[in-house]
This record gives sequence, structure tokens and C-alpha cells, in this order.
Amino acid sequence: MPQSGNGNSGRLRRYAVQEGLNPEQRFEHWRVWYGSAVETPMRLEKVIRQTPVSFNPSAINLAGPGFSLIEMHNAPALGSWAPNPDAADLRLAYFRKAPGLTLTLNGVPEPVSPGSVRFIDTSLGGSFDAPEGFHALQLNIDRSSLNVSEAELRSLLRLPDLAKHPIVGTFVIPALMSWKRPGIDRAASGTADILRSVMATLVGSLLETPVDDEAQKPALSRAVKKYLEASYDDPNLDVAMVAERFNLSRRSLFYFFENEELHLGERIRALRTRKALELLLQPGAHGITFSEIATTCGFTNVQSMRRAVKEFTGMNVREIHRSETVVRVALQQLRESLKP
Repeated sequence: MPQSGNGNSGRLRRYAVQEGLNPEQRFEHWRVWYGSAVETPMRLEKVIRQTPVSFNPSAINLAGPGFSLIEMHNAPALGSWAPNPDAADLRLAYFRKAPGLTLTLNGVPEPVSPGSVRFIDTSLGGSFDAPEGFHALQLNIDRSSLNVSEAELRSLLRLPDLAKHPIVGTFVIPALMSWKRPGIDRAASGTADILRSVMATLVGSLLETPVDDEAQKPALSRAVKKYLEASYDDPNLDVAMVAERFNLSRRSLFYFFENEELHLGERIRALRTRKALELLLQPGAHGITFSEIATTCGFTNVQSMRRAVKEFTGMNVREIHRSETVVRVALQQLRESLKP
């Protein structure tokens, strides 16, 4: 597995087909890059089709301390690989789009449904047939950091599609879909912690082994924050609802957020207040009633919105436009405190 030379940064690489190459050169250029990016010596051959298909694969991958990620928009191709003796990684693939894809592992060809999530074994030979290409995301984690034994690895690799597993939907897919944020290569150590936490939580659930709370903390914190960001406008959202959503006790939730700048209930209020301030400061805000703004932001009534605005800005709602510069500073501070 590639490692970054710096404990805090990773190596981010992007691929797109170069201009000025003929079709054969374009395929060869992609073939060489692809085999390197997926960390498995790969043989690729073009799919023979009667109608021409636009050859335009692209990919981005990130290698950091103890992990690597790759997202591929693949061109139609056949691929095969020889047995790889390096079994130090635990590899998980999410086939977001996979029309007609067939994956052969352990000598058995299997159709892959779009949206499938499964562990991949490269210690044995295998192949894929992607007649229409695919969009896939692959996560590789140093297996030793998860304390996964050889026997446990074999159990994980025998599992069928994991897409409907609750932890996959709550933790894994959101992590795989959100990793390309700006500056991620400069914060690879933090990314490594989150990804290890995601995989530890999933593996612990699948193997029915206990997972240390500290190991779960980064993944759970990130998942809860994303859930709050998407749900704060629901007036019923509170700590009890979050606990039920993640199948945790209120005590556990408070523990996971005890070292955060904003505790769980405070974060919900802050998200609603951020939206309220954005609405109050926008041009034409005088045409919207306080009641409409409160409802839009998830407050149960105008009074609770007034209290929250006062708490975060030190001003009454009606004073917002008289001190707009000060309020915008408070809003920016609020946004900073709400970053994942």
C-alpha cells in the first residue's frame, strides 16, 4: 500500500485521458495508470463492440498513512490479475454504477448489481468484464491496524453484497462519497483515523466482535454530523431521535461528543440558527415573517428562534439589520464551529 512521506499529508493523483493520443495510445496510457492506481498488477483488454463507444475513463486516488482510496469512472474493458501474495490490505469496493459488470473471484463469475458493496480478495487470481464501464470506489486499509486475522479475513471475503447492511448505509458509503473535499491530501492523517474507524465499526459488526468506543468515535461523529446537517430543519429532531437513528443510548451519544466544541443539542440549535441568520440577512428578508423563518429552520416556534439568535449573536432578531457587519462575523464563527 502506498504511504505518504508525511504523517499529515497524502499523495493525491488524478487521471484523465491525455489529449493528442490515438485510440490505441489512449487505451495504453490508461492501462498503465490503472494497474498502478489499484495496487494490483492488472491486465486490461478493450471490450469488442460493434458500435464505437467514447473512451473517456477518469480516476482520482489518494494514498495516506495506512490507507488508500481510489474512485474510477472506468471505460468498457476486460480486466484480469494474477494472484497477489500481498494480503496485508483489507479492500472494500462500492460499485456505484455497474451496468452488466461481471466479477470473477475464486474462479466463480458473479454479476455485480449497481450499488453493490463487497470485500475484494486479490490474493487469488481474478477478473472483471465491464462491457459498459463502471463507476466504483475502492478503500484499502492496512489490515494490521484493524487486528483482522487470516481466518476473519476469509470470513469477510465470503460475504455477499453488503449494500443493505445498516452500517454500510450509515458510515461506509457516506465516507466513500465525501472524501474528495478540498485539502484532503494535507489532512490525510485525520482521514486515516476516520476510515479506520469506519472499517473497524463495519468489521466488528460483521464478525460480531466488540469494537472499542475510541475506535468508533471518528466514524460515528462524522456520520452523526452529516445526519444533523441533512435533518436540522425537522422540528422533531432532538438527541432522542438521533440516538434512535444510530441505535445508541443518550449516554453514548454524549460521550462521543464530549470533546467537541458543540455538544449534540448545541449543534442542532447552531445549525438552525445558522440557517435563520442566513435568511434574516438575505436581500428581501423583510418580506418573510419570523414565523416562516422559524418553521423553515426547524424551530418549534418564533420564541425558540429568538433565544437561539440571542445566544449565538448577543442581539435580538429585530436588531440584525442595524448591526449587519457584527452579525456576519458571528455567522462566520458559527459556520466555522459547525465544520465536520
